[in-house]
Amino acid sequence: MFNKKYIKLDYIIISLIFILIGLGVYSNITEQAAVDNSKLPSKVEDDRNFQRWITNLKNKDLIIDADEFNLKEETEIYNTKWIKVASIEEEGKQEEFNQTIEKNKNIKQIVYSPSEREFLDYRHSIRDTISPNSDFYQPNEVRFYGQKEDKIIEARILDCSLRANCYFDRAYFLSNDVFVITEFSRNIDKKDTTTPECPINQTCTYTIKLHLIDLVNNSKYTYESKTLELNLEKMIPEL
Repeated sequence: MFNKKYIKLDYIIISLIFILIGLGVYSNITEQAAVDNSKLPSKVEDDRNFQRWITNLKNKDLIIDADEFNLKEETEIYNTKWIKVASIEEEGKQEEFNQTIEKNKNIKQIVYSPSEREFLDYRHSIRDTISPNSDFYQPNEVRFYGQKEDKIIEARILDCSLRANCYFDRAYFLSNDVFVITEFSRNIDKKDTTTPECPINQTCTYTIKLHLIDLVNNSKYTYESKTLELNLEKMIPEL
């Protein structure tokens, strides 16, 4: 009887040890997943466009490493105010689509998806739109245009704050549905209207925002770098 009690007690102790180990492992995995989720995904960090971009920054004495980008926010991208959808089967739409795709090729700051059925236009100028009753695209807006199944989509896929001296310097596709846009802007909130302005030709405090956009999952992840002291007007020709 005495031995049975000790055997039972040993069994309970061993069981508790395994439970505690299991909880510890689960806690570590959960914590690690949370940490990983706050950093750039490997599909971004390992992409050759990202590597070329970050190497170019380092060559211009902007020393930034991939692990210094932290997740700032996650939002949806589709907004009925900012998106126009038409059927490719409507009269004249197929021809209009083909013409739009062709005429925007080989233009600086317009990049195409691997299928060449979609493009991003991040030119820093006022640009026209083919959608009726739509305003022009502004220098602080990125235009997406392309075909998804039988729909033609035109959208202001991203905008940024002029008060923050924002500047889109790169855009590239990871796949036909996922792409990256990088932005230099002052480290103030996008809706901030009270912080004193800092002229773009003076040294101001900036951060780099990397926007990872997934069309299929209707998501935008924004990662932000450490702060940088820059005269952006002098830096722009080097980007």
